[in-house]
Parts: sequence; structure tokens; C-alpha cells
Amino acid sequence: MKHTLIEDKGNLTSALSEIKSQKLLAVDCEGVHLSRLGELTLLTIATKAEVFIFDIQKLGQAAFDNGLREVLEDNSIEKLMFDCRQDSDSLWHQFKVKIAGVLDIQLLEIMFRRDNFPSPQRTYKSYRRSAMIDDVENVYGYSSCVKLYLDDDDMIAKIIKGRQMNDEIAKRRPLHEVLVQHCVADVSGFFLLYEKLKQSDADLPRLRVASKRYADIWRGKEDRSFDEYEFTALLPLEIIPEIGTLGFPAATTKCTICDRMFPREEFSRNQLQNGTQKCRVCKKVKLRIDNRNWAGSDSEDELFFSQS
Repeated sequence: MKHTLIEDKGNLTSALSEIKSQKLLAVDCEGVHLSRLGELTLLTIATKAEVFIFDIQKLGQAAFDNGLREVLEDNSIEKLMFDCRQDSDSLWHQFKVKIAGVLDIQLLEIMFRRDNFPSPQRTYKSYRRSAMIDDVENVYGYSSCVKLYLDDDDMIAKIIKGRQMNDEIAKRRPLHEVLVQHCVADVSGFFLLYEKLKQSDADLPRLRVASKRYADIWRGKEDRSFDEYEFTALLPLEIIPEIGTLGFPAATTKCTICDRMFPREEFSRNQLQNGTQKCRVCKKVKLRIDNRNWAGSDSEDELFFSQS
């Protein structure tokens, strides 16, 4: 796909003119330890015809003040992203850009999986919400989704090769060609996955609600933990609305680990009495940490993954 590197204000204006004419974009960020505490060095925005790689390391705040903020905060321009949480956190806390109009493909994949590969239903008649720990869902990383759903070996190779590069390469100038090709392949794959996984336009209202919550889940926290409870390959609770709804049950009680609010039924009686309430996701992570420590293993755990 045709791509253009934007390194100065002169090229910025013409690129934004093309981008603003679109109703659907693909957006991705690259950087060093990407988050509010890391460095956002590249921002890639793609139309279906062209990829624009904005060198934020060179452009700095001026890139956003001269048009990028307007695009990223425009809710009417929808933006395909994949696990937007770190990107959103970085954009807001470093550049005061509150990205909107996100359609997160990681969440779309879960919706697709629920419809096409449903989990076995529980057979017993009654159970408490707080005990439904086995119902917590895994999220898949981008490389896994590309391998699973796309038949494009060249794209897969570029994506994987780029993700194997050291973070510090994102700071080197001139840009490494492998990183450029990785940026192009990443956002090109967003369009392909979106077409593959979107089953109906009727799913989009739920996806919009879910993506908005996903974008704010770390961005909206006063403090982040940057621990295994955040970097877990488990879907946070109360992100994707149930079919036929766009809302969630009333949340009155806070999880003491992730600080998110849930219905009181999310927690056991003992947790509530002791003030140690953990949502099912945090409970599952804690159990896995305890089991790993008990076994004395230093091996990778499938519940934990590096955000990239």
C-alpha cells in the first residue's frame, strides 16, 4: 500500500486534507513503553488507499495543534484500532488528545467469537455472579488474530517482525525500514480484520459503546498500576454490552484491585464483609499469580502479555 512519512508541517497540511475527507480510518501508535509514562514516537493513520506515518518525535505537540487533534477527537470519523488502551492513555496524558470514534477490533473479535464459537453453557440451575470465574474471557493479541483470520503470509511476516523489534528502534532516525513496513502492515490489517469480523451493521452500536469504555479504562485512571492486573490477557468486565442492550447493570461497589465499579453481586459476602472485594478478572489473575508462585515457576503465563 502507498505510504507517506510526515516529518514537517508542510506535509502535515496535505495529509490531513486527505484524512479529513474519510469516514473510516485505521489508527495505531508506536513508541517506547507506550503509555502515559512512555514515549509516543509515531502515529500511523490509514485510509483504504494510503498510509500516513506521522513522526511525532520530530513534530511534537505541533502535530496535534495543527490538525491531528481535530481528526482524532472527531467522533464522526470512525477509527479502527486494536487494543486502544495504551494508545489512548498515551495520547491523553502526553498530548491532551482524547481520541473518540474508536471501533476496537480486539473487542470486535470477541463479539465474533461469542457468536461463532460460543462457550459451553452452564448446566446447573443457580450460581452466584461472584463465582462465575470460568466465564471470564481471554482476549487475543494482534499477531494471533492476523494468523487466525487472515490468509496473507507477507503481511503476517511484516507484523511479527516489527513486533519483535526492540522498543528503542522507534526512536532511531532515519526510521528503520522494517519499522515502516510494520506500521503499514499493521493498519492495513485493521481494515481486513474489520471486514472479516464484522457480521452486521447491527453490531456497531454495541461495538461503539464497548470501544469508548475500552479507550477510557486506563486513560481515565488517576494512577495506573502497570502490573499483572493491568497487563492480563483477560477481557475486563462490563465492557461489551449484552446483545439487545447498550448499557450495563448499575454499579455501586468498587473492586479493590482494579478500582472499577460493579454491581454488589460481583463480590462474595466474605469479600464485602472484609473489604477485600475483587472482581472475577482480578480474582482469576490473583489465583494464577498464587499458583505460579506456589509452583516456583518463572515461565511465561498465558494470562499475562506485553502491551505493544
